[in-house]
Amino acid sequence: MRTAELGLSTIKALVVPRASLSSATQRQEIKKTGVYVLIGQDLENPTQKRIYIGEGDILITRISAHNKDPDKDFWDEVVLFISKDDNLTKSHVRYMEARLIALAKAAKRSEVTNETAPETQGKLPEPDEVEMDEFVAQARLLLGALGLDIFEPSETRAVIAQPQFAEQQPAAANIPPEFKLSGEDFDATCVVDLNAGQFIVKVGSQARKVGVSALSKSYINLRAQLIQSGVLQDASERSYQFSQDYAFSAPTPAAQVVSGSTISGRTAWRSVTDNLTFAEWQDAQLTQNGSD
Repeated sequence: MRTAELGLSTIKALVVPRASLSSATQRQEIKKTGVYVLIGQDLENPTQKRIYIGEGDILITRISAHNKDPDKDFWDEVVLFISKDDNLTKSHVRYMEARLIALAKAAKRSEVTNETAPETQGKLPEPDEVEMDEFVAQARLLLGALGLDIFEPSETRAVIAQPQFAEQQPAAANIPPEFKLSGEDFDATCVVDLNAGQFIVKVGSQARKVGVSALSKSYINLRAQLIQSGVLQDASERSYQFSQDYAFSAPTPAAQVVSGSTISGRTAWRSVTDNLTFAEWQDAQLTQNGSD
């Protein structure tokens, strides 16, 4: 089991492996009111998670019920969010449950198994809504610290942000590195978010529609999931188009989704400014930073 907290905040996260559920009953957090996320691997698409988001007056009661439910056998860990001040009510957690479901579906990073979501409109006074929105934002921060990005939007975030003291920085520091990948039936631009470690394929990029037979099942499934979620949309008989910016965790997944072939992203993506491969560009950056 792991816990995570934010300084000067009342939020607390508790991560409980399913195998440790019995021992977790000894902890007070699991007996409180809060929201939870059941997390497991999506067996139909190994590149993404499968999740269920819920709330409970007594969290262990709801989670124990899920543990016996054959329809929710996918999960192998649960993340709980509670308030250290014990000030969450049923209305609060139902509001947060609805917000988290909406965020997870919008992020398109996991298979959300919730069939319905509670309504948020008019359920809380405005001051409480503001407070719960802050709680949700803090929950996302804690999940990021725990290595889970299921609520994070796919499109560019940190890349478009300017440094606080941009005028004191070299001009190049404000420009994120950009790479191109082109071929028969595909033409894509990728921006590298150095802070988040993401490879963001830009909206409007073209991806090959028919992948090669040697493409691994995981990338076939990832392409299918992006088509189903609307990230990849028909552009022509031979190409898809990215309907939004979409962030990948590494250059190779981005390259194989775009090209539909088994290529290495480190050598396939080329810098827009100097035509270096990503590998060459990265080696140059490491050498330069090492000599500073």
